Amino acid sequence: MNHPGAMPDDPKPEEPRVPIEDSLAVASSLGEANPAPPKASPVQSDRPESESRLRRILGRWVTIRDQPSEWEKLAAGLLCVVLVLLVWGFLTWGDPPESRIVSPSKFPSLGETLRSFPSLWFDRALARSTVWSLSRVLGGFLLAAAFAVPLGVVAAAYPRVNAFFRPISIFGRNVPIAAMIPLTLMWFGLGETQKVMFIFLASVAFIFFDTANSVDAVSNRFLDTAYTLGARVTAGWGARRALWIGLIYAAILGAGSMAFRRIEEPQLTVSEIFKNPGPWVAAGVGFIGGFLVWFPIQAHQAVRKVLFPLALPDIVNSLRLLFGLAFGYIMLAEVINSTLGLGSIINFSQRRGPREHIYLILIVISLVAFSIDRLVFWAQKRWFPYREHAES
Repeated sequence: MNHPGAMPDDPKPEEPRVPIEDSLAVASSLGEANPAPPKASPVQSDRPESESRLRRILGRWVTIRDQPSEWEKLAAGLLCVVLVLLVWGFLTWGDPPESRIVSPSKFPSLGETLRSFPSLWFDRALARSTVWSLSRVLGGFLLAAAFAVPLGVVAAAYPRVNAFFRPISIFGRNVPIAAMIPLTLMWFGLGETQKVMFIFLASVAFIFFDTANSVDAVSNRFLDTAYTLGARVTAGWGARRALWIGLIYAAILGAGSMAFRRIEEPQLTVSEIFKNPGPWVAAGVGFIGGFLVWFPIQAHQAVRKVLFPLALPDIVNSLRLLFGLAFGYIMLAEVINSTLGLGSIINFSQRRGPREHIYLILIVISLVAFSIDRLVFWAQKRWFPYREHAES
């Protein structure tokens, strides 16, 4: 505050105004003196693009549960086959056979094996033997599925039935399969019945166990919904359906037994076969067994319309996987008294040669089993398109 007569305060000098251009220049110079941290930017790899792509591919191999594409599955499978062939060629390479790592009498080369195919096809009747082996496997496996699948459904639907059959299931899945050969020889003789029944006994326990697990995996909420909608027991209707199924089983088993008897004894006439009690016993077992295993399923709507249909995709997938196991058992089934069949060719080649036929038969068995597996898998995708997670 200025008093009268006092000298006025000196005005403050005005600060010079800096032009905007100069302010920008100063800020720029300060920025250069104290540069701000640079923004994060993606790391640029100096390595070639092909190397980085290879690293990504290899990285997916060690990533847990990273599902490959169909092309990657095919490429991985072909890579495995190529590696096996390379190892085969390395072990059997050498111009004089004595210079090879493995003796040709034990492990022939790939070229020698492939060159022996004409003699296997013409001299050993490869086509007929394949048909005979496949018919034996299909006969035994389908017979096992015809009884084990409905019995597994019943066991899973009624836990006390499952507890009743559990000891037999455990025994059947753990007994050595080769130990069944002398038993089937004593029970069914040396003919075709023995071979089919050997495949049946080797497969039935596994099919029963997998079927029961598939049905047991169905959630109880579906049963609750079925009961809410009025699912009930229909004993009369179920008995009629089971009766027809039993008649179908009786006709198939009776006709099959007659066909086997005709093959084993070609000199028998049709009237003599009819007089034999074997086909009639088989038909009776088929009728009684078919009725008993299907009646509990047909008599209850919750089992017939809920549990069985929902578990059917898993049951079919299990049958597809188990068929390959059953096809491998045909070698044991054809060890004794078999003139035609892939197993008989292996036994004959092991004793008298050529050894190359053994490796060719193993390749043929793998190709036939793989073809059937892919056929059933294709049918699975058509029948159950909603089950995309089926094992391939």
